[in-house]
Amino acid sequence: MFVLPAIALPFLLMLAIYRLLHIPRQLRAGALRVPEQRRTVLLVATTAAYMALLAYTVGLLTALVHTLFFAADSVSAYLELAAYVLAYPLVYLAAAWIFYHGLKPIAPHTLSSAKEHP
Repeated sequence: MFVLPAIALPFLLMLAIYRLLHIPRQLRAGALRVPEQRRTVLLVATTAAYMALLAYTVGLLTALVHTLFFAADSVSAYLELAAYVLAYPLVYLAAAWIFYHGLKPIAPHTLSSAKEHP
């Protein structure tokens, strides 16, 4: 029961950290945008998904450090960590789904033409 999430956890953490770092960069660079259709709903959903993924990732890392270094002999700390680990793939999947629908890449030729013709 715990084997699959334990194997997938490092991979998902790396993917989540990559997304959390690169989404703001791509938005600032103009490589990503929120679609015009249902813009307000998608903007709110994408922002909430980003914040939820950020908070859950920080919470998971905090629980992991706390369990491994400060509460190594406490069963309740391991149970709390197990709950975080088991739910993390679902949180990541939900955030990735919202990012897929809420953020659209801009074609590279559109970016270059926009920079040439201000």
